[in-house]
Amino acid sequence: MTMTYQQEYELSGLAGRAAILNLTARHNRLYSAGDLAGWIATFRHAGATFVRDGETYTDLAAAFDGGDGRRLVTVDHDISVDGVDATQDCVALLYVGGELRSTGTYRDQLVYERGGWYFTSRALAWDTVPTSGAVSV
Repeated sequence: MTMTYQQEYELSGLAGRAAILNLTARHNRLYSAGDLAGWIATFRHAGATFVRDGETYTDLAAAFDGGDGRRLVTVDHDISVDGVDATQDCVALLYVGGELRSTGTYRDQLVYERGGWYFTSRALAWDTVPTSGAVSV
């Protein structure tokens, strides 16, 4: 069966979205396990950046703070695939010792190269926690 251009485009986008969800899950597991080399391997081979709360890291090893009982989970993924480029926005949840410690958002740029998807940049902004006047629910 021959597909139309639109069908091929949609199928490619869906396959890319699924692969990006898998990449993100692998990234999170490697962070949680404290696997620096594996975590870095989720980024593009050269020229990738990681931004945390406005501080930009081009040395990914210096940006890594995973392991030590920290567990990273991401939810609410908004992924847009355009050929070999993609973007992703998602919510980050950081658990330490089984307790939710932080929430934030990722803004990701990704590229398809060497037969797979890789992060070219990840920008993480942790939510601020009010120190006074917080409303209890």
